[in-house]
Amino acid sequence: MDQENQHTYDNGFHPKEVVLKENYKFYNNNFFFRFFSKLIVCFTRFWLIFPKFFMGFKLVDKNKNRRKIKGAIVISNHIHPLDAFFLISSIYFRKTYATMLQSNLGFGVVSKYMRLAAAVPIPTDRHLLRNFNNETRETLKKGQNILFYPEAALMPYCDHIRNFLPGAFHYAVVNDVPIIPCCFTFHKPKGIYKLFRRKKPTIHLNILDPYYPNKLESRNIAIKQTTEDVHKLISDCFIANSDFYYEDGKKINK
Repeated sequence: MDQENQHTYDNGFHPKEVVLKENYKFYNNNFFFRFFSKLIVCFTRFWLIFPKFFMGFKLVDKNKNRRKIKGAIVISNHIHPLDAFFLISSIYFRKTYATMLQSNLGFGVVSKYMRLAAAVPIPTDRHLLRNFNNETRETLKKGQNILFYPEAALMPYCDHIRNFLPGAFHYAVVNDVPIIPCCFTFHKPKGIYKLFRRKKPTIHLNILDPYYPNKLESRNIAIKQTTEDVHKLISDCFIANSDFYYEDGKKINK
């Protein structure tokens, strides 16, 4: 695995070991689970007002038809511990799950909160991966979205789009569903943000037009092509819109 895609981010908290049961429900559709999940999502949208304000968060909606899209794979760069919350709260009109490491279930109450807020662990046990794949397919058929981070690892304020792993694109090709590319970009603080964002940039979320995988001569070729195409879409967006980015071995400031 590319070194940049390895999980090296350390927030100072270390999860307990997590073992999933054989009958574990990844996309839980239990009535009570769905009820409390909606409450948590509404509450999350409320408290996110504060970090969004202090981070200068702005939604740039370039996908005018995104409300009509059902059962899509959402793809994004992974640049902040809260970026999944930012994404899900921005696509609130459609049930959207966010995949995460299985180990993220080991943070006690915080993990329970994330789970209710629609977080789905990707199993490390190969035997459970079949169940995860089947439930993922059924969830997409229901018209619900699923967020994947093809960079795999969180790298705060990363100044470029890292290599994409093909796993997320496999689900889009195999299930013949569209992809909603999203790109977090960084911007020089302006106005009041110059007072308390001196060391860090403000963050914008760009939601791009949907990408529809092509049906090519083989599944592997289609997955490879889709991975490359979506990476280019997001990378081009980052370079065009971010006030700083990494290119050809050096950092470029606009």
